[in-house]
Amino acid sequence: MSTATESSPYTPTWSGPGVMQAIVTLRKDSKLSQETLEKWFHEVYFPAVLKTGIAKTTTTWRAVDPNYERPLMFVSEVENMELIQYGDQNHKVGGGLHNIPRKSELFPTDGPVDDFVDFESRLLSQIESYGDSGTLAADEVDTMIYAAMQPKPGGEKDLDDWYRTEHNAQMSKEPGYQRTTRYSPLFQTRNIEGAKPTGLNFVAFHQFGIGNKIGTEVEPLDPITDWTKKSMGECTSIDAAIYRKVKTLTA
Repeated sequence: MSTATESSPYTPTWSGPGVMQAIVTLRKDSKLSQETLEKWFHEVYFPAVLKTGIAKTTTTWRAVDPNYERPLMFVSEVENMELIQYGDQNHKVGGGLHNIPRKSELFPTDGPVDDFVDFESRLLSQIESYGDSGTLAADEVDTMIYAAMQPKPGGEKDLDDWYRTEHNAQMSKEPGYQRTTRYSPLFQTRNIEGAKPTGLNFVAFHQFGIGNKIGTEVEPLDPITDWTKKSMGECTSIDAAIYRKVKTLTA
């Protein structure tokens, strides 16, 4: 988690809406069951996150493809990312998130949750919202296309223009479409010593509800335009998957 800057300890460097994204994978040799892990997240950890006042909602998403390497994703929506840096009026760095216990009587040992899972945490700042107003936690949203892209050096503007000028409008014509929210990373970390975070610089949550025709794998939109071919072809990395909503917690 980011700390306050030395030069100006109470001046926020983050602001505006965003999300806390957590990618969690149970280790193959883990003594903890998937059921117990999710019980802890839903009944212990994320209720404590919501009590900090930083996030208003936390939604659990499960990848439709059982072979996708990031099967479980938690997204906590934040109205002002400044709160993560400084919390309340007491300017508590991290807003109290660091104080939430990572050990539990639910676990088979007295170690923290990190002993059982690969955990990647990402703080993302919202850069665009397209489509109907609403949130990831909204009842009408039950399916999400998660799309993360890494443009080639110098390709950031073209990729952003492609989203704003063409891709969002094309995506909005798909059945059941609700909205797209796009993000850029502020901070990311992993709990594996020496391992680099895997998050990419362009992140989009394409949200769908009743009537969507989305299957188990991300499919290219039809027609595939020349700009789409160029934009995707010039990316150095693309990570995309279909997720279904599991559960939403509210403050």
